[in-house]
Amino acid sequence: MQGRGAVRTRVEKHCCRTWSSSSGFVLIETNSERISKPKFSCLHCRAEKDTRDTSEDMLYRTLCDWRLPLLIVLLGDGVCALEVKPTRWPLFSQKPLLLAWNVPTQECGPWHSISFQLDQFQIVATPNEGFVRQNLTMFYKDRLGLYPYFEEDETPVRGGLPQIASLSQHLSEMQKGVDKYIPNRDAVGLAVIDWEEWRPLWIRNWGPKDIYRKHSRELVRQKNPTWAEEQVGKVAQLEFEMSAKKFMLDTIRHAKHLRPNNLWGFYLFPDCYNHDYLRSLEGYTGRCPDVEVARNEQLKWLWTESTALFPSVYMGKVLRSSSPGRQFVRNRVKEGMRLASSGDEVARPVFVYTQPTYANSLEQLTEFDLVSTIGESVALGAAGIILWGDATHGKNKTTCSDLNTYLQDTLSRYLLNVSTAAELCSQTLCGFHGRCLRKHPDSDVYLHLNPLTHRIERRNGKLTVASELGDPDKMLFDMDFQCQCYSGFQGKGCDHKDPLHQRGAATRTRTSALQCVIFLITVVLLLC
Repeated sequence: MQGRGAVRTRVEKHCCRTWSSSSGFVLIETNSERISKPKFSCLHCRAEKDTRDTSEDMLYRTLCDWRLPLLIVLLGDGVCALEVKPTRWPLFSQKPLLLAWNVPTQECGPWHSISFQLDQFQIVATPNEGFVRQNLTMFYKDRLGLYPYFEEDETPVRGGLPQIASLSQHLSEMQKGVDKYIPNRDAVGLAVIDWEEWRPLWIRNWGPKDIYRKHSRELVRQKNPTWAEEQVGKVAQLEFEMSAKKFMLDTIRHAKHLRPNNLWGFYLFPDCYNHDYLRSLEGYTGRCPDVEVARNEQLKWLWTESTALFPSVYMGKVLRSSSPGRQFVRNRVKEGMRLASSGDEVARPVFVYTQPTYANSLEQLTEFDLVSTIGESVALGAAGIILWGDATHGKNKTTCSDLNTYLQDTLSRYLLNVSTAAELCSQTLCGFHGRCLRKHPDSDVYLHLNPLTHRIERRNGKLTVASELGDPDKMLFDMDFQCQCYSGFQGKGCDHKDPLHQRGAATRTRTSALQCVIFLITVVLLLC
């Protein structure tokens, strides 16, 4: 981090870059035994051998599984894409990485005489009720319109189901919530709709959310008492999904109309449900399940209508300082970046929600996990990091003091490191007309300052970066990162005006067409 006797090590065996220091700060795992490689899972059907000839057997194995066509589509859209879509300009000039503090620590000052220094955050907001005119606004279930849901005791609120709720009344009521929390129509900022009671895809309403499937079936059964259960279920699913889609679509469309300069999206969208580590860490790769990737494709209507995406990478303690933890985050952000490019318009910016502590805990993230959460997100091209916390972070003097100490030292140093590196890379490679992201998403390279040429110092109580970028640093940026140009610019260095402006001709990557063809042929041969 600061570079106190720091050295830079290249681990060729795993193609990863390691930054370490004599102070014990290891930014990337250097123990080759702990770096796990994602296992390539076979997707083709394992049909039993029979008397079919070779060509028939290959055709059968290729067509019998829906996942192979999906894989080929995703490869064509992602890994072997010759283009990276341009994206919209950042909210703050020459700030490719937005840092937002969304932890309710405002009471730590008046109640416990502990003041937080938050100068390095472009956005400081609290999720608590009663705070308005913030440039990061959270719209919970009771803050925006008439969102339908069930209480824990199954008491319906506003009808409980989207197919029962009045959409027209909801849209009319939205004006009040928006006017209250974002009174200035021309305000610029982030607006996040946090509706977590039900999900728009029927199949994803498992566990406690199954109540929405249950009541949807009951609604159909009441109207059609003679129908078979199978027919009831099919119609209930159709009615629920159509109503949920329309409810969410009309909500975000109306929200954009009311406050057009805010970036609107839904919290936790997208998600890829890569929580297999809860069963076992052994063999865990963090990979998003194929079925969940396919389901995310069904939500293309949501990705294209949103003007920003807000995935979450909250890390459980079981993933503490581990390679599985890093893979958990990497794959979630990769999926967010993939879906951000849905449709024909410019790619939507991705703002990643994380926490200064482990999920459902007050234990602070280790330095390793700051890299695994914040570092991974930034290297993959996230437009911003939103540090979120609940009321427990400021509930008493001890929690306030602990969080403030962590922020002023470990957390602030890392945030300054990665945000400065992101700015320098944007300036060096993209002329401030784009942001840097990895050329190869699964490579272990990060936007970190070189500790041999940069150091972080505290001057007059404020952390600053000393030294300047040298030619070797620029070469490393160019070796591992590429530009995602902002709307209106194109080219490797985003140095050419884009005549199409808003849609733009995308920036070419280093991947050649021949490499893509060879890769696809190899994959198909492996699968078959």
